[in-house]
Amino acid sequence: MMSPFQPQPPVDWQAGTYPAVAAPRSPSPLGPATATTPAPRGPVATPVRPPARATVARRDIRATIAALPGRGEDPAVFDALADRLALDGYLLTVVPDGGNRVSALVECRVPGAPFVLLGSDTGALAALAMVGSPAVRPDGLVLLSLPLLHLPVAGLPVEEPSPRALPDLPILLIHGADDEVSPLPLVRMTTRTAPRAELDVVLGGHDVLTGPGRRCVAARTVLFLESLLDA
Repeated sequence: MMSPFQPQPPVDWQAGTYPAVAAPRSPSPLGPATATTPAPRGPVATPVRPPARATVARRDIRATIAALPGRGEDPAVFDALADRLALDGYLLTVVPDGGNRVSALVECRVPGAPFVLLGSDTGALAALAMVGSPAVRPDGLVLLSLPLLHLPVAGLPVEEPSPRALPDLPILLIHGADDEVSPLPLVRMTTRTAPRAELDVVLGGHDVLTGPGRRCVAARTVLFLESLLDA
């Protein structure tokens, strides 16, 4: 019997049988290796979408507010306030000066819903002047930074006359504690003869819609509108 440790017979090289040998790798090039570096990517442009504006369906409108801008105020200054009011079903429409302003105010009304005039700076004076118009007939007033001194703002003087007395309507006055255009003590004196007027003081100066108390302006306006609905 053949021993398992018996050596194998020599390979017959002449018979053309060769062991399988892996093909040798090609030698490295003599020059320096050139690594392929991916091209740097530029900054990816992310499309910026404008924030969605809050809207109110006409059938869900609880009250309408016509906003009258003041001196140097762009209508966009009311955007944040309009969005906040829309969350509670209130529709705010900005009515700039010029043209037939009374006709534009009438178009803001919705049958069965309270109608409020909201004026800022000289827009507050315009709102007071329109109270007596039989076509307007607001159910309430919101007066922001009511100007009682003839000091210019944005290079523009006060053209509307100052009110001798506030009308007998639900009125909300919102005024900046540090207002230098229309000092707060003058506004307090004006409200003494108006039993249905409320005065709220917020942080900041004359620009209450963009100053540090702007969120308080929105919150207090919502409470005022709710009180009109509950009355």
